[in-house]
Amino acid sequence: MIRRVLQISLHADPLTYGDSGAVGGQQILIRELVKHIQAHGYGVDVLTAQKNPLWPEKFSLGHLGQVVRLQEGLEKNNEAGWSEVVDALSEQALAWLKESGRSHQLIHSHYWISGLVAERIHQETGLPWIHSPVKMAEWTQRPGEMLQTERVEVERRLLREATAVVVSYLSEADIIHQANPSLPVYVVPPGVDPTQFFSRDAGPVLRTLSLKRRPVIYVGRLELARGLRQALESLGRRDLPEDFVLLVLGGTRREVQHGEPVLADLRVLKERLGTHVQFVGGMPHRGVAPYIAASQVLVAPNQGPTLGMAVLESLASGVPVVGTRVPGVQDWVESGTNGFLVERNDMEGLWEQALDLWADPTKARRMGSRGQEKVHGSHTVAHMAEQMVACYQEVTGNGRDQVGVGF
Repeated sequence: MIRRVLQISLHADPLTYGDSGAVGGQQILIRELVKHIQAHGYGVDVLTAQKNPLWPEKFSLGHLGQVVRLQEGLEKNNEAGWSEVVDALSEQALAWLKESGRSHQLIHSHYWISGLVAERIHQETGLPWIHSPVKMAEWTQRPGEMLQTERVEVERRLLREATAVVVSYLSEADIIHQANPSLPVYVVPPGVDPTQFFSRDAGPVLRTLSLKRRPVIYVGRLELARGLRQALESLGRRDLPEDFVLLVLGGTRREVQHGEPVLADLRVLKERLGTHVQFVGGMPHRGVAPYIAASQVLVAPNQGPTLGMAVLESLASGVPVVGTRVPGVQDWVESGTNGFLVERNDMEGLWEQALDLWADPTKARRMGSRGQEKVHGSHTVAHMAEQMVACYQEVTGNGRDQVGVGF
């Protein structure tokens, strides 16, 4: 008999392959999780919100999985209005469950909007419910930022109602225990696909970009919180070797056009740096791997907590990381071993370490190899799926107490 899980990911459609928007890392993780838990005998139905009327309502994802798109959509970048469509999404989800006739063992929701729908299904069906908060407002708050009171209240209520919670990093668990000390919390770190992220010949990428040597690379969104602007401002104050290049990989098609950033402040910074920086733009996730592997070092100047997929993928590719001491970066980088950590506002220190590795390929390879050994040995998508399945079995009572990551 197939054990079936109802995954709810309204915000991040796992079959959207652009992966360059605000939910890119979440899309990747859910997609890989859904595919790999099927190897453990689980069928998976993923409910998401329709983003494009041309996309099919149902689509297969693995031999035991499918994505079902509810017709009530979520307006992009308008979280304040999402609460207004929760009832409609919940009714559609319940109607689909009834029509499908499928029997699920448990519900697993991702992000607060999905949690609201999962809460309703949990109340109606009595199914065990695991919630993954994914970047809670209180966890990602940066100095000087105002918290969204309504979202915080919703997220705390979900923590009171869920059967259990799964988070990516231990620092998230601390906040959850403050909200609900009795809630079981499981830490399941992200995993990377080693068949995509591994050491590669840099030649094809270097020839495509007309580069003489391996560049430094930044991978991520172009928003202020990612620290790219601060990093570029600091880099612009340095005397750089003639053949030094920073690749900026990320941004939507509206943000980067024909190799040029559209936003005025980034355009000014690019003009100041000239040929020392190239904006490649965003691309499907699979296309990112050769660029990372062709680089000498990845910089992660994040100004607050992050899911950390670019850091993990860089280490898996044998490329060391120089990043800030924030959750999602510091969890992977062992300073002096597989890269270096600096304080959040220390962009000068970030470039000191990054330029040192760029100028010393032997040192960079040595550090990159250590990172690759760590990730390929313990933090692949297969490891992530195995730990998640153990959580499912413990929460549903269908397995022995075996997780080893709960609190």
